[in-house]
Amino acid sequence: MRGLVAGAVALWAALLGVGGCEMVDDTSGPADRNRLIDDMTQQLERGAELRYHAEYQLVGGYRATVAQQSLPMKTAYGYPGGLLIISETERTSCDLSMKPPRCEIRTLPTATAGQPSGYAEAARRGLITGPVAADLLRAASRQPAATVKPHDTTIAGIQASCLEVFGLIDVAASNFTACVTADGVLASFSGVVNGISVDFALTRMELEAPADRDLTVPTGANVVDLRHS
Repeated sequence: MRGLVAGAVALWAALLGVGGCEMVDDTSGPADRNRLIDDMTQQLERGAELRYHAEYQLVGGYRATVAQQSLPMKTAYGYPGGLLIISETERTSCDLSMKPPRCEIRTLPTATAGQPSGYAEAARRGLITGPVAADLLRAASRQPAATVKPHDTTIAGIQASCLEVFGLIDVAASNFTACVTADGVLASFSGVVNGISVDFALTRMELEAPADRDLTVPTGANVVDLRHS
């Protein structure tokens, strides 16, 4: 992967094997760290209202997908061995390693919507979601000692803004790099999150409503409804 971290071209290429990224020279000069963090956080928040379908490559050749519709809001995260579907009121998690797949539907309390804990399984499988990336950025904004370095890049033919963050304390990732498209889609992420090494990058994105099948549980899955338990 070229251009995400200076001097790490060979490592990215060996780990991900994804082409289409190259560094865009950032000659804008010094910028206020809080503004940089706020701008990217707001980008990700705008992306939460976008209609799109994205495909990612993870370390080891694994793949992940994100499909999102806006009315009503629903996002499906597909990752190795699992599927997570988040709507305004429900959270559906599926274990795809089982035959047939097993899914559980739970009510999503308003107070927990978008909280990083709801995406923990996806993170363990190598996919950091937009809400988790935004939460890490908010943590960086609260820690003045953290270092933030910006750069621009092109990933899968799409321009993205990146922040390299170093020196966070008492958070899930002390150092990480996140790249976000102008539309607010997380284009790549690298770092160690809760002790798990995460590296992934966008390979394809379509800014249109995903197909219904991309937002529903797999056909034939055993579905357990826990909404009223």
